[in-house]
Amino acid sequence: MSEEVEHTRHQTITINKISDATKKSFKTRVISAIIGLAIIIPVLIIGDWAFFALLVAALFMAVIELIRCAKTKYSRWAYVATFVLCLLIIIWPLLGSLLVDGGASWDIGHIYSGYDRLYVSVIVLVISIFALFYVIMWDENFTVRDACFIFAVGFLIALGFQSLLYLRFFPTSHIFQYDEINYGGFYNLNNTFGSMWLIIYLLIAVFGTDVGAYMFGVLFGKSKINPRISPNKTWAGFWGGLLFSSIFSMGFAFIMAACDNPIMPFRMINGELRSIFDLSHWYNIVILSILIPPFATLGDFVFSAIKRYYNIKDFSHIIPGHGGILDRLDSIIFAALLMAIFVSVSFAIDCGTFSLLII
Repeated sequence: MSEEVEHTRHQTITINKISDATKKSFKTRVISAIIGLAIIIPVLIIGDWAFFALLVAALFMAVIELIRCAKTKYSRWAYVATFVLCLLIIIWPLLGSLLVDGGASWDIGHIYSGYDRLYVSVIVLVISIFALFYVIMWDENFTVRDACFIFAVGFLIALGFQSLLYLRFFPTSHIFQYDEINYGGFYNLNNTFGSMWLIIYLLIAVFGTDVGAYMFGVLFGKSKINPRISPNKTWAGFWGGLLFSSIFSMGFAFIMAACDNPIMPFRMINGELRSIFDLSHWYNIVILSILIPPFATLGDFVFSAIKRYYNIKDFSHIIPGHGGILDRLDSIIFAALLMAIFVSVSFAIDCGTFSLLII
């Protein structure tokens, strides 16, 4: 009996042997990630139209991958209708800001004023439904199932992209500087560098989930979570990703707060300078850092289910070692949605306007 217990105990701590193919794949993934970050980080710092243009370019490639996953030759109208559907969803807050201002100009300030909340227009949804069902009439390969699938997933992708714009631009209008002589107190400061920390935090949380899940899954993974959808995902990888991500994202947020530069900038509320992620709101940091990894994993599973349904391994091969744009953004889309909702609700509660939010 003691020998069986000892044998079982030995099995639980056995480290999996890493194959040469796994080592090569990991190296490729790391190189691609470094190149990607070298492009993304400067755009994040610049913000403004550069970040907006990057997301629109990513959306264009994501739409192509989404439609091509069905491996059916659709007409160009299917691509046009889907891209317009997604684009309208992500730019509608910007258009609304322009209309409120009388359409004076495409000034950069409209981005920050437009993306101060999450917003989905009923008009856009109706137009999208009409457009996709009109494609059914003109493209014999485009079915009702295709229209429903593209509408649902396209809406999800577009809302995730709008959440990224919200997280990048929303904090800018809430950064304040103190100047008693010229302004008599705190005044608004357009500091795009200081407003990027929410996105940086999100990337740390999501990439931490991926890295932790990959490392723990390769080394200790045995029990599969759901082999029908994703045969490589293990419970060891899930818990490893949760632990790895929570430690690094939580540590980053607490360090920023301790340096008096929280990831959500200070803003004035009833004459008091506050932030929903400062040290006095430490529980927001803890809750969000723990919630992001499971939702990032959920996004991975959802898009993996789409790939299994259409019997494809990756959405494309544009990113070596990672696959396509959707293969890389699946976790980010779900994590961004969660984080945008969390920030929006927490901000409303802290401002005392939560009742207006839910109405």
